[in-house]
Amino acid sequence: MSFMMSTRALARLDHAALRAAGQRSAEGRPSRIGGTTAPYAVFATAGSARTMLRRVLRLRQWVTVISQADDLHPLIEGAVSPAIRLQIPAGTVSREFLAAYDSTRRFALSPIAPCPQCGARVPTVCINNLADYGDWLRGAQNLAESPFYRTSPAHHDDCPLPRQPLTT
Repeated sequence: MSFMMSTRALARLDHAALRAAGQRSAEGRPSRIGGTTAPYAVFATAGSARTMLRRVLRLRQWVTVISQADDLHPLIEGAVSPAIRLQIPAGTVSREFLAAYDSTRRFALSPIAPCPQCGARVPTVCINNLADYGDWLRGAQNLAESPFYRTSPAHHDDCPLPRQPLTT
């Protein structure tokens, strides 16, 4: 049986992610974000995408993860399955992620957040583990962009970001 996470529990998740990122940094271990390491799971269904999110963020089985097809982000050429939007609801707040494959068939799990230019909610960076999520929360600058960050059709028409060169 699944239960909606409380706002306090979501804050604990964020705190655990920040702690994991800090510990990795203190130990001098590099981030795997954007690295050459292949993803450790393949998904083709919403259930598998939910399982992947649970594994990456170390979520307990009782935490509700809502999934739906993401019609906004088109299937990347050569991908093996469509993008799936994942949501962890927690009271009046939630966390959203886009699960998709990039053009090299690498799994990309990306937190969805406001674009710094237009404010539209777009996929941001690729995360592979809890520490990566913590790095994103603390605004680390060396994170690899989601394959949909600049090309997302969610950007407002006047947003300059989609016309800027990719940084990955």
